[in-house]
Amino acid sequence: MWVKGHADADSLSDAHTEPYPTVLAKALKSRELPNNTGSVHVEMRALYDFWSHFLIRNFNPKMYADFRKYAYEDAANNFPEGTKSLVDYYNQTLTVGKKVIPDAIAEDYVQLVRDEQVTATKPEDRLAFKALRAAWRNGALDIKSRKKIDSLIDPELKKELES
Repeated sequence: MWVKGHADADSLSDAHTEPYPTVLAKALKSRELPNNTGSVHVEMRALYDFWSHFLIRNFNPKMYADFRKYAYEDAANNFPEGTKSLVDYYNQTLTVGKKVIPDAIAEDYVQLVRDEQVTATKPEDRLAFKALRAAWRNGALDIKSRKKIDSLIDPELKKELES
């Protein structure tokens, strides 16, 4: 079980140990509520945190698809928390444990970097690019992951990563 910020899951109340489908349903229901805060509802933020940590060690294609879907939907509605968590997930996938990044994850990550090239109005809005560039330049990438990413990027993006 993953519970962010809690080392001892046994000490948690039942409210913190709900099954994933229940947590997902609550978070999705919260998305239907009016929201003028400029931020996703607490339930959705907790779900993004969960996905970005849990999927590193316990990859589940359905959860990952949900993660991406809702992150992109929320980003389209000016709620960037989902894509920030997605970038964290991609960064950890590249750098934690020196495992080779799966093909589909690498493709999705590079696509997010490309999307940022088009949609970001300021350089600081290119979070996926910054994370990939840091991993690319600091030697955190497994050599096979680096080759995989390299095969997916164009020369212009490669030059930007290396500059």
